[in-house]
Amino acid sequence: MKIKFLGTGAADWPNPGKSVGAGRRFSSLVLDDRILIDCGPMTLDAIDEFNVDVHALDAILIGHPHGDHFNLDVICQIAKRRDASAKPIVLYIDAEAAKNRCGVPDDLADRLLVTGFLPLECLQVGDYAINTYPASHPIGIPGELACHFIIKTPTNETMLYGLDGSWFPPTTWHAIQKAKLDVIVWELTCGNLDDWRLGEHSNFGMLKIMANAFKNDGAIQKHTKMFCSHLARTLCPSHDIYARELDTFGFTLAKDGMEWTS
Repeated sequence: MKIKFLGTGAADWPNPGKSVGAGRRFSSLVLDDRILIDCGPMTLDAIDEFNVDVHALDAILIGHPHGDHFNLDVICQIAKRRDASAKPIVLYIDAEAAKNRCGVPDDLADRLLVTGFLPLECLQVGDYAINTYPASHPIGIPGELACHFIIKTPTNETMLYGLDGSWFPPTTWHAIQKAKLDVIVWELTCGNLDDWRLGEHSNFGMLKIMANAFKNDGAIQKHTKMFCSHLARTLCPSHDIYARELDTFGFTLAKDGMEWTS
């Protein structure tokens, strides 16, 4: 499994433009060079800065359609960059958003396909099995839902993508209990703070509780790699300071441009 973090910030980070520097872009990552997970308004600059080959992408997977995670214009630009003769790239997104917010321009009809999904579905994306589970993260638009993903790769490795959300709902919790996780991408919007946003986001205390519970269940194993992403600029300590703190508990603080291979 190969992961490249294109963005690791929450929605309060300013757009850094072509070079992220010491900042963070909105959260997104590329899995095995083939699947782009989340694609917001800053993602195209991250693709350019971190040398992502858009021709290698098979799919774009959106966990929830908030504006920092989903931008149709950027997705269309990615499709336009690909060879016209290439297999279409597929956008997977919440079913209601697929109906109401994903009109593909006529000139991209053969290059960008849209597939809607609901919680508790299994998406077959090439040779990846992607199970969708409810997230505690309201969208604010009737009928639209947020999901977490448990992804089984062709090499039989399993990743939990847990952006965005607070405590896992029971259905999601029970599914994670039964998994044997190789990688987790946790959301850490609120840092160490007991903030009002905890109704829809997480802080580090919550992550430690959930991680300990999943260790007790066997879902988190000795080799499981745990990343923290989606940090709020106004709620989290500086990267270097916070990375050292998280490392003492077995968590890796993700940074834009970070790559990891199993």
